[in-house]
Amino acid sequence: MKDVIDTADLPTQRGSPIYAGRTTRHDAACVALARRAGALVTGKTATTEFALFTPTVTTNPHDPKRTPGGSSSGSAAAVADRMVRAAFGTQTVGSVIRPAAFCGVVGFKPTHQLVPLTGVATLVPSFDTVGWLTRSVIDASAMLTAMTGGAPAAEPPPRLRIGRYRSHQWHAAQPELAAVLDDAANRLTDAGADVVDVDPLSHLDGVFEASETVMAYELPRVLGWERQQHEELISPLVRKMLTRSDGVDIGGHQRAQRALAEARRAHEHYLAANSLDGLLTPSAPGEAPPIATTGDSVFNRTWTSLGVPAVHLPTGAGPLGLPVGVQLTGRAWADDDLLAAAARVEAMLAS
Repeated sequence: MKDVIDTADLPTQRGSPIYAGRTTRHDAACVALARRAGALVTGKTATTEFALFTPTVTTNPHDPKRTPGGSSSGSAAAVADRMVRAAFGTQTVGSVIRPAAFCGVVGFKPTHQLVPLTGVATLVPSFDTVGWLTRSVIDASAMLTAMTGGAPAAEPPPRLRIGRYRSHQWHAAQPELAAVLDDAANRLTDAGADVVDVDPLSHLDGVFEASETVMAYELPRVLGWERQQHEELISPLVRKMLTRSDGVDIGGHQRAQRALAEARRAHEHYLAANSLDGLLTPSAPGEAPPIATTGDSVFNRTWTSLGVPAVHLPTGAGPLGLPVGVQLTGRAWADDDLLAAAARVEAMLAS
């Protein structure tokens, strides 16, 4: 369990000295659901401060000089190092998908609000989502069943139709990323999938900027008590971020929320009109960067802001021998369909 998720039998310290030794008498809803399904909770995993971006003690199992990502750093590293079969994380921007990419495991972020946030320390309620990291899509699907009580993922359509989408943020891609995405698309085509190129989607033009506004408005309000009572215990990086956020007012937040609502409607219409089972997109700019940072979430923000499900699939190694992979995103409230498609994609990429 990521250390922002309450557990009755273990401390929950949120990666901050403000909450050192903090305990509760209850499990978060997702923990209770996991236990009910038969899970054994073996421990808590390190998170960055408040699940933001200040690096923590966790290193990348593939290279201790490289970051495991953030903020679900310990969760991704524990699964990659085979300490556990599955681990919970949370994602406000890219905190499940990016660590999964850097550590070479499967990461799944469900549709926003599919899994209850009761007992989870939040940052940006408009985006915060409980997700998980596993060694395979089958295990990710088992976790979804445990969280929802639904049936296991259905069979995907006989022939997958996948859109290859480089996104508006392609300028942030490292040189190896184009090769990773193109190699995955070629392997899927060779295995029988229908892969089509998708031009930059105009309905997503303002999503990145709108999401930044929403985050800037909500974050300092969620951390209002911590800032008022214990500002000296907040790291300089987070204090600086909170100060920058002070200038966003309710009007800007409302305009951004309306823009995101319109983008969500347009995106659902686009996927349905083009009969796409998912979009094949980057998970991260490239291989894991040095340990001094947790990496860039530039390729995750749009999908988290739309609230759609996303899954990271490892595909191999990059030029430095570190894990690389791709992200598959789907339609909101069609999580089982996306995981069914992801299982087929996983098998195709392994063949």
